[in-house]
Amino acid sequence: MPTLNNLVHLSYCSQAQSAVSQPDLDLILNASHRNNRSDDITGLLTYSGEVFVQFLEGPQEAISRLMERLQVDPRHKNIIILSEGSDHERIFPDWDMELVSREEAYQVLRDALSEANSYDKVIGLSSLLSKLDPKIQC
Repeated sequence: MPTLNNLVHLSYCSQAQSAVSQPDLDLILNASHRNNRSDDITGLLTYSGEVFVQFLEGPQEAISRLMERLQVDPRHKNIIILSEGSDHERIFPDWDMELVSREEAYQVLRDALSEANSYDKVIGLSSLLSKLDPKIQC
């Protein structure tokens, strides 16, 4: 079990390279349950049809290894780190990975956009938001 000093959180969003079917999403979730349990990672995931949003919490080394794998995962492009930090107390101690709704993902991205501190992040988040809600103008 990681100590509070070693426990970190990270959230990111990315665009899917291509559509992910429900069976593919089930495979991702099953692999996440298995791998995250062994790596002591908890969190949540949403997939909207074009956008992934994921919140992760766990040991720094495990989160770093997971993000390295995601950077080369052919299902993702345009990965944007939304937030990260240390000295974190778990928010989802019993969720090795849970799937949340499109509406929840939309709200997470809107909140991240309101706190964005760089031009690239604003542009990236606006683009992803437009994928979730086409009425939003970028």
